[in-house]
Amino acid sequence: MLLRRHPIPILVAVLAVGIAVPAAIPWVFAALVPLYVLAERDLRHGVAAAAAILLVQLVKMDHPVEPISTVVFSAAVIAVARYRVLQRAAAARERELLFEAAAAEERLRIARELHDAVGHDVSLMVVQAEALAAVTGDERADAIAALGRRTMGEMHRTLKVLRDDADLAPQPGLNDLGGVIEDARGAGVPITFTVEGAPRPLPGGLDASAYRIVQEAVTNVIRHAGGAAAAVTVHYGDDALELRVTDEGGEPSDTNGGGHGLVGMRERVAAFNGTLQVGPRAGHGYEVRAELPYTA
Repeated sequence: MLLRRHPIPILVAVLAVGIAVPAAIPWVFAALVPLYVLAERDLRHGVAAAAAILLVQLVKMDHPVEPISTVVFSAAVIAVARYRVLQRAAAARERELLFEAAAAEERLRIARELHDAVGHDVSLMVVQAEALAAVTGDERADAIAALGRRTMGEMHRTLKVLRDDADLAPQPGLNDLGGVIEDARGAGVPITFTVEGAPRPLPGGLDASAYRIVQEAVTNVIRHAGGAAAAVTVHYGDDALELRVTDEGGEPSDTNGGGHGLVGMRERVAAFNGTLQVGPRAGHGYEVRAELPYTA
């Protein structure tokens, strides 16, 4: 918009008109428009512009009340402009805090899932070390088992505050995506599910996060694609797991229930040094593509 880009030249032009035309022309009201824009940018600019308007008004004054009304109108315009600036800053800060809270909550959820996955692996390590010690009598195996038990204890104590009843259930993985697909179909979304490449065992944390990413993406499809066709693809590559969720409808929101939508996806991908791409598809529709390295 021209006024937003060049408020000073426009104000100067209005003031020039105010000087040139008869005093009866209400040029002051036109000058208040660029004054508002300048006051939004910087308070000092607004005050300087108001002073210039008052100066011209004094030169063209026909009645003693005119400068007073000019001061009142200018002060009101500046006050409204600065209030709008503060209002936008407060709204931006609120959005930032909501984003940070959603990200923090998602990190806690990831930590709980990783605790379960790592705890399972350490438990197996302890059992195997104890079995080896029982068979061979090797004191080093006993030491490994003892270290594993201490590690488990520290993990439980450190993450105890993160536990809740819901966390006691086994964490879902990619093998459980059938339920997500069926839920989407039950909600009226014609969705397909494809697995590419040779499936391979995944670390528990990676498996759970991959499931959550697909779950969040499909939830966005249900809520925002308006029943458009969708597709879920899980591709087992040589070095990384690739997840693709595409639809032919609208765009997702930044926050949803459960994993907080795109915020949750970003946090989970970042936890495994992966990459995430979200955006419109060529033509129409939307795509979520995540890549999670196996060795993150």
